[in-house]
Amino acid sequence: MSETTLSARAAAARGRLGLDAAWRPAVRSPLVVLLAALLVVQIIAALLLSGGQGMAPAAGDTPLLALDLEGVSAIEIASGEGDDSVRLERSGEDWVLPALAGFPAGGSRVDALLDDLADLKRPLPVATSADARRRFRVAEDAFERRLTLRGDGGEAVLFLGDSPGFRRIFARAEGEEAIYDLRLALFDLGATPDDWIDRGRLQFDRGEITRIGTEDWALVRGEDGWSLAGSDAELDTAAVDGLVNAVATVGYTGVLGPDSDLSYDLDDPARVLTIEHDGKTRRYRLAPIADSEDYVLKRDAEPYVYRLSAFDAETLLETDRARLLGEGPDDGASDGEADAEPPATTESAADPGPAPPVQEDTAEAAD
Repeated sequence: MSETTLSARAAAARGRLGLDAAWRPAVRSPLVVLLAALLVVQIIAALLLSGGQGMAPAAGDTPLLALDLEGVSAIEIASGEGDDSVRLERSGEDWVLPALAGFPAGGSRVDALLDDLADLKRPLPVATSADARRRFRVAEDAFERRLTLRGDGGEAVLFLGDSPGFRRIFARAEGEEAIYDLRLALFDLGATPDDWIDRGRLQFDRGEITRIGTEDWALVRGEDGWSLAGSDAELDTAAVDGLVNAVATVGYTGVLGPDSDLSYDLDDPARVLTIEHDGKTRRYRLAPIADSEDYVLKRDAEPYVYRLSAFDAETLLETDRARLLGEGPDDGASDGEADAEPPATTESAADPGPAPPVQEDTAEAAD
């Protein structure tokens, strides 16, 4: 294609766009360059000042916390209301709760919190004033949570306040004025030791259980299934399954610290259970807590005292030989009827019918 043809096409294109060669010197003039620069400055200023409080945080590239979270060795969370606080410490690869004699913390939950914190970037601030710090509850003396992270790289402190929406929270780093709207949930920042305990400490595979016993009876699993030691009587399948499941999945609402003021007596327990599983033996002692419907459970060879609700403790406490044999106590209706006057004798009622069989193991059934 000739140079003449290319020039003709370029001229035609400029004609279609309404461009003229005269514009080039104009846009290069100092006045036009100055106006363009002012426009750019105004756009940047508008972006910095337009962070709406009701808007989601904008993504940024700068990490919120200038701390190596993989090297964090201690986490402290304090509540702004009341005296609740918790400290978690790294012990090898695990996390423990010093206030509960080193009871294991839920490691997956701690790791999830650290991952969430590591993902936090600095969005545009929603406010910077002292009044806003109190309004959003991220001030030093008015906050919902104070999160402190300590490690080899130093210390980082976050004040966490009100929530503007689902899984969002206002936050401010200590020593800074900027308040951010972050993707974080206050629910994930519990301020009591019980919020962080390992909930599966007493749970194991029910298939490993070979024996459950008290001082009065023992449930033994053999090749043909479960049976009561020393008895060939048929068992109530539902009662057996209920007990085995309860033993394998003991749930607890908390763990009592050494300074707990609750009153209970594990030296005079309401029940002692011995469980054999996977070639090992564990022994549970259960006792009621005074002025409460709850119970405590202590496993021998461990320093921890677990708090159980009445619901969680019911099967462990009330299962006895009679229930396992399907000979549970009556519902109480017969006792009430025995105290009432007998009905008028009729021909059918006068015939007492065959005498009921004599019930064996009366003393054990009444246990």
